[in-house]
Amino acid sequence: MINLKKPLAIACATAFLSTAAIAAEGDFVKADTDTDGALTYQEVLALMPDMTAEQFKAADGNGDGTLSQAEFEAVTG
Repeated sequence: MINLKKPLAIACATAFLSTAAIAAEGDFVKADTDTDGALTYQEVLALMPDMTAEQFKAADGNGDGTLSQAEFEAVTG
């Protein structure tokens, strides 16, 4: 008998992670109200009202004062 537990678990995990990535990308686009490809602290607060300025600064890996899509996705997972 073929054991499909491991391949099925991998497929489910991949589908879950892909869905989360698509959701994060959609949130990024919605939050980027000035469509400049980066999120200001004020734009992030619209999605994540509990984020502190310190958390935002920590997420801003390159220190440019905004979150790129990659930086945003690192925070939102």
